[in-house]
Amino acid sequence: SGFRNRIADPFIVTVEPKPEETPVYFNTHAGQEFNLVIEGRLLLNINGKELILNPGDSLYFNSALPHGMKALDGKTVRFLAVVMQ
Repeated sequence: SGFRNRIADPFIVTVEPKPEETPVYFNTHAGQEFNLVIEGRLLLNINGKELILNPGDSLYFNSALPHGMKALDGKTVRFLAVVMQ
């Protein structure tokens, strides 16, 4: 049913577009996170630093830092996220 001593949780995240004035919601959690954009353009804010990721771009970061995201260009974004403990 599961891996013994599992350290990674992979999943696909879908970010729907919202009005431009909608603020970014920030999250924190223990561990580290790897994101790989599959579709769309993603604005990612990590601890106050903004990055734009395009399809094929990836990022690995400390998920204990405040991080949030927003879909750009009025289009849905899909990305692979792997959260590691």
